[in-house]
Amino acid sequence: MAKTISVRRKGYKRKGYTATRRGGKKVKVSPARVKPSTFKIRDRGKAGRGPKVVPPLEEGALGGPGFFDRSEAEQEQIAFERARDVGEKKAVGELRALQVFFKKTDPEKSKRALELSKKVAGSFKGKQEVEYPEGLRRKQ
Repeated sequence: MAKTISVRRKGYKRKGYTATRRGGKKVKVSPARVKPSTFKIRDRGKAGRGPKVVPPLEEGALGGPGFFDRSEAEQEQIAFERARDVGEKKAVGELRALQVFFKKTDPEKSKRALELSKKVAGSFKGKQEVEYPEGLRRKQ
């Protein structure tokens, strides 16, 4: 649940400026002091933390559990059928999600998901390029 936080805004001196009214008349606004204020807003969380990027995979999207236990030909067939049903971009996205999920726990499955995503992406019009993520590296 989003909690509310109190924001305290400092008072400050505002410079004078010239404003234009609707009728085109110019009006001078003199310098003034803006009073400090306190108000409540919804906590937006840590900077850069937005909504979850990877949506949960639909149950049985890639033939149900045991997708990687099947033969390679069967895996390809399921992946290409999924691409025809929901589109190449979404099917590649699902395979990429599996690739990321399995990266640390089961590298073999991760590599197979990457391989399949490349095949699916490369066989459709527009050929979306899929690369193995390099992670965050410091530039030297």
